[in-house]
Amino acid sequence: MYQISQTHKGATGLNNLGNTCFMNAAVQCVSNTWPLTQYFIGGLYRFELNRSNPLGMRGHIAQRYGELVKDLWSGTSRTLAPLRLRWTIGKYAPRFNGFQQHDSQELLSFLLDGLHEDLNRVHDKPYVELKDSDGRPDDVVAEE
Repeated sequence: MYQISQTHKGATGLNNLGNTCFMNAAVQCVSNTWPLTQYFIGGLYRFELNRSNPLGMRGHIAQRYGELVKDLWSGTSRTLAPLRLRWTIGKYAPRFNGFQQHDSQELLSFLLDGLHEDLNRVHDKPYVELKDSDGRPDDVVAEE
C-alpha cells in the first residue's frame, strides 16, 4: 500500500475558487479520515467503481475525489485548486454551483453519499417484499 510520511500530513491546502470554503472544509475533513484516504491513495477504488448504480453518479464523484486526495497527500504542492471535483459535484448537485455560500455539512453529506453509491459493491439489488404487520407488534413480525 502507498505510504505517506507523517511530515506531509495536512500540508497541502485547497484554493478557494470563489466562495468554495464550504467544499474545501468538507474535503479536508474527509481526507483526514486516514483509513479512507489510504484506500483512495492506494488506488483500490478504481477497481470498485460501480458505474451502473442508479443511485450513484456513474463513478464520477469517487474518481474525482480519489484523484484530488492522491494529489493532496503527494506532498508536491502547497495548495491545489479542486476544479475537477467542484465541476463534478456541480454536475450532479447543481445547488452547489455558482458563488453563493453553502453549508459545509450539506456538501459533506452529498460527498459521502456519492462515494458510498459510486463504490457500492452490490450491483444487483433484489427486491425483497416486506411482511405486512396487520396490526401485530413489531417483535412478532420481526421473528418471521
